Amino acid sequence: MLLSRLFAAVSLRFFCILAVVSEFVTPILPTPRGDSHWQSMWRGFISGATFAVLAMMIYSLARSIHALRSEEALKKLYVKEHDERMIKIWTYARAAAYQVYLILGIVAVVVAGYFSMVVSMTILGCIFFSSVLGLLLKLYYSKKF
Repeated sequence: MLLSRLFAAVSLRFFCILAVVSEFVTPILPTPRGDSHWQSMWRGFISGATFAVLAMMIYSLARSIHALRSEEALKKLYVKEHDERMIKIWTYARAAAYQVYLILGIVAVVVAGYFSMVVSMTILGCIFFSSVLGLLLKLYYSKKF
């Protein structure tokens, strides 16, 4: 759970910086290619993603503050976040999702190759990065445990 909160904090900072850059530094940096509709949609996406991550962080902060006010609520939150059964379920679900992602990614590389080589190579790069990251994390956790 701590890792997801850390990820949310880093994502929020990234999206905030990106939103500021896309709004105020547009003359310096190139805008996304395409017409004004696409550029507006891109800025809307950045604003929406920033708002969503901010909302998740505020909810998590409010839940933690509420739990800190009561010993019983704090114990309840601790048990909920450290439930071994749910941790195992999430671990298996994420492992299965990762495998499905890799398999469907390879299929997407082949299918996209018939339409656009740039898209196909981009998907292949994402699959390669995910595979290497998965391998590095597997090596890290095999030594840790």
